[in-house]
Parts: sequence; structure tokens; C-alpha cells
Amino acid sequence: MRRIDVNDIKPGMLLAEKIISPKGQILALENTPVSAQQLLHLTYYGIKELSIQDEEDAIKKYDFDAPDEFVGETQSWRIINSQEFVEFKRAYEKCSSQLEQIIDDFVNKQGTLENEKLLADIHSVFEKHSTGLGIMAMMLNIQEIDTDTYKHSVNVAIISRVCGGWLGITDEKELDVLTMCGLYHDIGKSLIPRDILTKTEPLSADEFGRIAEHPLLGYNLLSDVAIDRRIKLAALQHHERNDGSGYPYGLTKDFINLYSKIVAITDVYDAMTADRCYRAGICPFEVIAQFMRQDKAKYDQNVLQVFLLNIAESYIGTGVLLSDNSRGMITMINKDALSSPLIKLENGDFVDLNSRTDLFIRACI
Repeated sequence: MRRIDVNDIKPGMLLAEKIISPKGQILALENTPVSAQQLLHLTYYGIKELSIQDEEDAIKKYDFDAPDEFVGETQSWRIINSQEFVEFKRAYEKCSSQLEQIIDDFVNKQGTLENEKLLADIHSVFEKHSTGLGIMAMMLNIQEIDTDTYKHSVNVAIISRVCGGWLGITDEKELDVLTMCGLYHDIGKSLIPRDILTKTEPLSADEFGRIAEHPLLGYNLLSDVAIDRRIKLAALQHHERNDGSGYPYGLTKDFINLYSKIVAITDVYDAMTADRCYRAGICPFEVIAQFMRQDKAKYDQNVLQVFLLNIAESYIGTGVLLSDNSRGMITMINKDALSSPLIKLENGDFVDLNSRTDLFIRACI
């Protein structure tokens, strides 16, 4: 057992002792993985440290999947079994396959970047979805664990385009540029050895250093290509952060392009949602809580808050499983506490998760 500062705790670490509020309320039990929503709630109580089990990495045990009883006609089940989803998945997989082939040919000097073909594929993904919320519902149900670089890039492209619409970007050519920023943001990884990219054990310092080279490698690959400069900058800057904590140059907000800032957020969002996904149990409110725990100086808040608000509001009317195994439906989003909505329980009672800090959403069902 070891005591760790709350700010240094990662969601998924296993508690060695129960968490008790100053008033004696049990907030979490021992031997359970702590969630980002719980960590966010601890700030209300002034709790500074937690006792964590002696494991180097308990994150792999971080699993708030819905229990088997929810594998059935859940919202996720209905989406996956719809004809609309079948068509969406077909267009999505075609786009991923095309992207892999085009980038491989380009890197091996056997072809050019066929931007129009890729954009046509992305447009076909959007054709039958009039709103960004419909697209996001599809995306959350197409996620796979250990998604490869190309599918991840398609995810980031789609989510970035949706985010652009939420931010008020209406010009189709601008949305196409933003989409291409997402498609090519990780192109530098095509030059990183595959055994490093797919390694399941912790990376050595040298291996992490190789992966950290991919923004520069990507920018260099695109440097002589006749495409919008913002696409090249997204490849270079998507790991930069507003507060200067990113890489490769440690740029601050005034030196990072807006589209790079958007891709930085959608890149992390996709990584979070793909990390632990189960069709009936994926929990976007956990992802929202993780973003909200981070220093506000890290990301562009004008982009992040619009993005997270729209994600949260898309779940109004969705069934949820709470951490005490009660069930209910999301009825209202608290704009000041996006990860803690108002829930109407099956018995008709209402629970405000912003005040009930002992509860959190375990899964959307």
C-alpha cells in the first residue's frame, strides 16, 4: 500500500482503503478501481491523498463494463443492429482501408496522397447523418480495443469534422481541411517500427523517444506536398499543449494553429474512448471527467468546453447504470459539472450527481 497525492492518481488504480468523507460518508470501497468521476468529486471534500494498492500499473484492471444483464436491447444494441449502422460501418471500413493503402504507397514512393478519394469516403460516412450527434453515436459503437493507427486517424478525422460544426465552422472547404488534418495527423507513425507501436509492455525511454519523433517525421513527409499548410501543422503540432507542456517544441497557445488545437483534443478523446470499450458499457462521462481533471491551461477551453458540452448533451434521454447498481435516465446536463448530470431513477426519484458525490455513472445502457 502507498499513499499518493490525488493529483497524481490515474483512473483505474486500485484502492487499498475505502474513501470516507469528512462527515463519515463512504465515497468508494477498497479493492475497487477509482474512476475519474470519483477523483473529480474528491475536490469537494478537500481530500489530498489516497491509499493505493502496490501495483505498478493497475490501469489494465480499470473496467466499468455493464454487466451481462445489459447485453440485450440497450441503446447501443439498437444502434449496432440497425441498417443505418451497417451502412455507416461499411463506409467507415472502406475509408480506413483506403487511408492505409494510400499512405503506404506514398511513404514507399509508389503513389501520391489521394486527398479527394479520401474526402469522398468521409463524405459518404456523413451522408445519412444530418447531425454530429448521430455520427458520435455511431462512432462510440464502432470503437475497437487496440485500434490501429489508420482507424484511429479516421476516427480523429470524423470527430474533428463534427467538432468543427459544433464550433460554428460551416464552410465545406474549411471542414474538408479540418478533416484532412485528422486523417494525416499521425502519418509520421508510418515511419516508426511496428513492433514499437504495437508493444503491450511499458516502453523503454528509447522506444518512447522514437514514438515522440512522429510529429516531426509527419511534418517532413508532408512538407513538399501541395496541401493546405494547416494540415502539415496538425501533423507537427497535435501533441503541443497551450501551456507549453507538449512536444516536439513545447509551443504555447499563441503559436499553435486552431485546427491543431482541435485535433489535439479529438486525438485524446478517441484514445480514451477506444481504451476501454464494450458495446453496452462505454461511459463518455468518465472521459469528460478525465478531461475536466486536467489543468485548464493545457487545452484551448473555447474548443474543449463546446466539444464536451455537446458530447454530454447527446446523452440526454439515455439509460444509465450508476455505481450503486441503480438504473435511471439522464434528464438534464449541468453545464458547470458536465460529468454529473441529473438522473431520473426507475422509481421516479431524481438524483443530482453533482450533489451526490458518492455516486457516479458506471455505464450508459
